[in-house]
Amino acid sequence: MNPCLRLLLKGLLKGLLIGLAAPALVGAQSYPDKPITLIVPFPPGIVDANARLVASKASAILGQPIVVRNMAGAGQRIGTEALAKAPKDGYTLGVVTNAGVVAGPALAARMPYDASRDFSYLVLALESHYLINAAANSGIKSLPQLVDMARASPDKLRFGSTGIGTGFHVATEQFVKSAGLKMLHIPYKGESPLLQDLIGGQVEMAFSSLASRSMAEAGRLTMLAYTGEARSPLLPQVPTAKELGIAHVSSGWLGFAAPAGLPAAVRERLIQAFSQAARDPEIVAKFTKDGIEPRSLAGDAFDARVRREIDELRELNKELKLSLE
Repeated sequence: MNPCLRLLLKGLLKGLLIGLAAPALVGAQSYPDKPITLIVPFPPGIVDANARLVASKASAILGQPIVVRNMAGAGQRIGTEALAKAPKDGYTLGVVTNAGVVAGPALAARMPYDASRDFSYLVLALESHYLINAAANSGIKSLPQLVDMARASPDKLRFGSTGIGTGFHVATEQFVKSAGLKMLHIPYKGESPLLQDLIGGQVEMAFSSLASRSMAEAGRLTMLAYTGEARSPLLPQVPTAKELGIAHVSSGWLGFAAPAGLPAAVRERLIQAFSQAARDPEIVAKFTKDGIEPRSLAGDAFDARVRREIDELRELNKELKLSLE
């Protein structure tokens, strides 16, 4: 081929490629240029309020409104499925939790989404560890005492949870396995009825959120241990399970994600905005006051945690044989 013609063709091809890439580059640079929808797979309440607080800070950073759309139901599957099927343009985001993208995929035979492939995980923003409780009138005063009683009477002591496959249930099963115990599981429809039956003696032990500390302060519950790596600043008198010889750490967490396949520049912009929002001093102060630990685990590290937790729960479930079906 004539050298001059070859150079001309190379120039034309280069120009064509630049022309094709230009709209994507311009789109990424101008993102966002319209409001963003945030799917929250919960009804209005405490979890919804926490998600809205982080989103409001991210909205200010991004310079566009973030409009919350509550899509509750089916153990978070409705909202999470809608997120998986949303356009991959950065204008539909969602709240994800370990119940929705870990417990569901690990325990259900069929899911409407693949948690390992269908999402671009942005930022894990907050984490909340559990309290391990007994009723104040049960005579159980410490975690070692509870463990000794359960070991002496396998399958006799009962623990309650907020329902099969919930964060409370999974965490308690993990604790029971770590301690080498055999206990009976009694599921409830929420934390309030669970704690009422714990106080009433229908179950001997239950995990709860730190909000239940008011019941302990009123003399109705005994807080046996905390499931964090270290003691909670709100409850420095409560030892961790690890301190008491049980190698157990568990928590519930909340993060933000988008459908898989986002343009790289858009993904990075969202990670930057939500990471900055999660570290905002107002948010850190609010969450810390409520016993919630602010986090900013971002991007690939967040994705790796989700995958690891799914694998761990699937392995545990080979023994437990739990099912959400």
